[in-house]
Formats: sequence, structure tokens, C-alpha cells
Amino acid sequence: MDLLIAAGFSQQKVTNADGVEEDFLVFNKENVPSVESLTTLIDALRTADPIQLELDRNLQVLLPSQAANKVQLPPSFYALSPEELKREQQLRAEVIEKSQMLRTKAMREKDEIREMRKYKFAIIRIRFPDGILLQGTFSIYERYQDIHEFVQENLEHSGLPFVLNTPTGHKLIEEEDANKTLIDLRLVPATVLTFAWHNSIIEDINKSPNRDVYLKPEVMVLVQEI
Repeated sequence: MDLLIAAGFSQQKVTNADGVEEDFLVFNKENVPSVESLTTLIDALRTADPIQLELDRNLQVLLPSQAANKVQLPPSFYALSPEELKREQQLRAEVIEKSQMLRTKAMREKDEIREMRKYKFAIIRIRFPDGILLQGTFSIYERYQDIHEFVQENLEHSGLPFVLNTPTGHKLIEEEDANKTLIDLRLVPATVLTFAWHNSIIEDINKSPNRDVYLKPEVMVLVQEI
């Protein structure tokens, strides 16, 4: 806003086509001191560091009784409008019905990826051994490293190694899966990962008086009904 005002724009009330007044930015060359000032603004815009957008994780902590609740995805999670999505699903169902017998594994995987790309975000839940679930929202193009860091920063013992298991039993290991996207790992649009301490520290964990403590106290106070 400041840049546009410096470039000669001013905020004014203007009546739109529906007869309703709205705020508009209107350019007036008389507000521009000189051509050189515009050149300076353009140079500043070109050389400025880009602002990195950060996705709100919408962190939630859920009780075990809530684990069976179906995740309801809001419209903002979809890359298509609800109407477009419904129409595409109908067409896709017709095509699948006609060609199911001819489809190869590679074709099915390609379609699976295409289906996941209809979403912009994914809801990831991490279930701990005490039944508590930690939930966060991620872009479908974020990587496992981002999920790992999200879990780590909410752990009471954040420096200890751990693994997350997918519903299919695959162990997600930071060293091997760090750069794989949520699409690569088939975690879109929603999934539940199971937390486990790394084998290298299980014996020490079992001897600890705090072995049943997983999340930080300030995170546990967020437990809520959904």
C-alpha cells in the first residue's frame, strides 16, 4: 500500500457498477514528484527480498475419543470449486467404469497423483501411544521434513529421535524421507501417522519416570472437542 501511494495512487470512495461505494486506489500523475522517483520505486521493488508466506498450522490437540471422527475438509482445501470438483468426479467415474480392465499400475498411480493435486492442503494427525492426537495443516507440496519438525517442536523431549508410521505400516525416517513431498508419501488429503520413539532410545525411555509424557504442557492445554 505504501509503495502504491508513493507512486501516485490515493485511496478514494468510488461508486461501482452496482451503485455501491467502495474503496479504490486511483492514480493521479500530479501526486508524482518526478519520473526519477518512479524509477527509484521500481528499482526498490525489483531488488527487495521476497516475502515468504508461512502457512498457519492451525495446531490442534485431540482426545482419543475424537480419533474416529471423519476429517471434514473446508472448501479452501480444494484447488477446484465444489461444482467443478463434482463435475470432474462424475466424468472420471464414467471413464474408469469403461476402461478399468485396461488400466496398468502406472496408469493408476498417475491418476492417484492427479487426484491428490486437486487439493491445496492436507490435514496431518499424529497419534501418540497415550491416544492423544496432534493435528496440523500442511501444503500438499511441503515435505516430510516439515511434518517431522512440526512434531519435534511440540514434544516435551524435543531432542530425542523418533519415527512416524503411516497407516500402511511404512516407517517415515527423517534421513530417508526428509525431501519427499506429502504427495510422494500419499498423505493427501488427510492421514493419521503413529508416533514411536526410535529403537536406539526405547530402553532409556522405558526406564524414565516421564515415559508416558509426549507433548509439552503448553500444547496439552489445547485439548479440545471437534
